[in-house]
Amino acid sequence: MTKAEFERLFCRLEKPVYNVVYRWLWHEDEAADVVQEAFLRLWRVRDEVRGETVDALVFRIAINLASNRRRTRKLWQWTGLAALAELGGTQTPESTAASARDRRAVRDAIDTLPEKLRRVVVMTELSGLSYAEVAAALQIPEGTVGSRRNAGLARLRKTLGGRYEQ
Repeated sequence: MTKAEFERLFCRLEKPVYNVVYRWLWHEDEAADVVQEAFLRLWRVRDEVRGETVDALVFRIAINLASNRRRTRKLWQWTGLAALAELGGTQTPESTAASARDRRAVRDAIDTLPEKLRRVVVMTELSGLSYAEVAAALQIPEGTVGSRRNAGLARLRKTLGGRYEQ
């Protein structure tokens, strides 16, 4: 892979990879670090990578790095005052607090999912990747992506008490 090809790949995939990693770690700076590390690792093995598998490889590297960070982190960092300030002044304090509670409830529910379900739910529902893209990134059949997604969403609905129906 040439430098120009790598730059095009980075421009095309940086945001989608970041979206997946962010929803894995729920921390902007850590997600950005993981994305950079994933692309750095890809750059190191660029001569061994086939063009048709490079997208899946980037996602796989990033997810594995994010999983490793998550495992080593003892405490989660939840939405703080800076994130609430970003919501803008158009909301009331009550609606802002309710939104923060809702985000925390969803994050807590996602956190309780087994890792294999969490990976699929985050990638399909929160990052908008297709079943084929998720299957390639996780090296599982597309049918397994669908069944894990459905199982994960069913657990989320049960955990959240139906507040977040699709």
